[in-house]
Formats: sequence, structure tokens, C-alpha cells
Amino acid sequence: MIRFEQDNQKAYTLLLRIEIALRESLRISLESEFGAHWRKNLPGDLLKKIRDAQSEENKPQFNFVRLGPLYYLTFGELLNLLRQKAGRSVAEKLGGDCFLKQLESILVPRNALCHSRSVSSVGLLTIETLYAQMETALTLQGLTQLIANPDIGLRQEEAARDLIISLQQSLCGLPQLQAALEIPKAYESAVAQYWWADDSLAGFNRSRVVTAFDLILGYKSLPKGIGSAQFRQRFREQHNLDHQIEEAITELKRVKP
Repeated sequence: MIRFEQDNQKAYTLLLRIEIALRESLRISLESEFGAHWRKNLPGDLLKKIRDAQSEENKPQFNFVRLGPLYYLTFGELLNLLRQKAGRSVAEKLGGDCFLKQLESILVPRNALCHSRSVSSVGLLTIETLYAQMETALTLQGLTQLIANPDIGLRQEEAARDLIISLQQSLCGLPQLQAALEIPKAYESAVAQYWWADDSLAGFNRSRVVTAFDLILGYKSLPKGIGSAQFRQRFREQHNLDHQIEEAITELKRVKP
């Protein structure tokens, strides 16, 4: 065994937990403030860097797990974000300026670890102390929950599968003029992914999918109650709704697993 292997392994495990907890805390805070489209409220330079990094990772042969945008920021960029207005509430919850200084203090042992050097006993103690403080601030249960649920993005094939199922259900409900057609959560998640910005990355014509779901939303918004079926039938015919949904399904089937 390498002489400092055990210390480095322990340090790496704690650092992994620290960084996931920070990214998830920040995500939850931003989502609470800005809603589902919180990503758009990140600084422009960081958004560009995130999109470039995610596109670089779009290599099927490596089977990368698609993570949320905050996982594509370096530790230094994450630290800067915690200092800004967007991340200040997270920093305050964990200990304010004192906590941010402690985060800075682990940069040196973290760098040693990343370059296969000994983390050193002092470096390991620094990391352990920071982790213990986070556990106190978040509680053991709270920290465990953050670590257990990292922000894993939605793959194109996963989104296509879920959207196809939803669209097929809508298509089956149209002959009966069902009022309760649904917009699945997968649609909102898909629109938030980096690959939604470009047809070549998505693997399908997004405008046809958007058209279908916009029409379903319009259909859902029609009056309900006695005699309302006539409004749904008229909307269905005027907008050629069945065909638009079929077109969207055909597009989504182009996505390669």
C-alpha cells in the first residue's frame, strides 16, 4: 500500500461529500428563489462555461452521467458563487464569512490530493473539521439527504422515452375528447437541459415537440363542464392536434438510445 493512501482516500471521500452538499445546497437555494428556470440566473460567463463543459461530455462511448450545471463549476468558481448574492444565504447558513475562509483553507490539501501527493495529517484534519462543521449546521440527516440526491440531469433518450409515452396517452384520449390531457414533469426537465438549446445536441426537431405540447396546454385550458366537448372537438380539428402530436412522436423516436 502507498504510504499515504489511507489518509488520501479518507480526505477524498470527505471532499466529495463536502462539494456535493455545497452544490446541492446552492441548487436548492437558487431553485427556491427563481423557480424551475433558476439556471438562467447564473452569471453569463459561468453559463457559457457550463454549456461548453456539458457539450464536451456529450460522448456516448464514455457513458457519462449527466449532472446538473453546478457540477461543471470548479471549486474556485463555486466558492466565488457562494460569496455573491445568489449563494450568500447558503454561506450564512453554514457559518458565514468564517465558513468561507475555512473553504479557502482546504484548497491546498485539495490540490495536493488532486495531484496524487500526500494530503498530510494537518490537511486531513482541516478537511475533517470543515466536514464536522457542515454536519453540525445541516444536521446529520440533512447532510445525508443532500449527498444522497445529487442533481443528475436528464439524458436525451430518457426524455424522449417519457415524452413519447405522455404524447401517446394524449393521442389515445383525443377520440373520447378527454379534458385531462397532461403535460409531464419530464417536459419541464427536458427544456431545462443544456442539450435543449440545439437540435443537433437534442437529436430531434425541438420546435415540433414544443408545438405539440403548446397545443396540449391550449386544449387543457378550454372550458370544462356540460357542453364543453364541442370546444375541444373544434380545437382538435382547427389545429390538426392529432397530426401535430404524431409528428412530435416521430421526431422523438429519432433519438438514438
